[in-house]
Amino acid sequence: MKKNWSEVRLAAGQLLDFLSRPTFFDQPYTGDLKTHRVIFDISEAVARFTDDSGERFEDWQDLLESVTPAWPEMPREIERRTIELLDQMTSKLYPSALNETLINNMQGDVARLLHCHAYGDVHQLWKAVQQAYLDGGMPCGWEGRYPEGRMVVFSAVHLDHEQEANTEIQPY
Repeated sequence: MKKNWSEVRLAAGQLLDFLSRPTFFDQPYTGDLKTHRVIFDISEAVARFTDDSGERFEDWQDLLESVTPAWPEMPREIERRTIELLDQMTSKLYPSALNETLINNMQGDVARLLHCHAYGDVHQLWKAVQQAYLDGGMPCGWEGRYPEGRMVVFSAVHLDHEQEANTEIQPY
């Protein structure tokens, strides 16, 4: 059942609050370190996002697509608001370690999450993706074969703050 924007706003409140922040990924990832593998290597994160061969690790984009229902088009109001949010994301501040590929993937995740919330059908994996963002990480892959294994999350900042991927904050 599709919802109107007020209902989506209520259902996706935590995600929308996260998206209203002026800066993303400027703090260490605070999520569950047992159920998530945290990486700090930007090149590994990009490889996990973009490698669709399935040889080195499970194809992350295919995995996400496999748990995303095929819905009809979003209602115009929700589509318009989603596009506005995605446009606003380009004016946010990101650690300089993040590149256009990662930011574009984040925007795709946000669009699909809002779509899930609009239709009231948020798969467990999508809930985990959303929580990883809320916890300050960028979900970028799966270690093992889903559903066995665990999510891989990129963090621009180490928990101990001694080593950082490159946390100079800059506009996208």
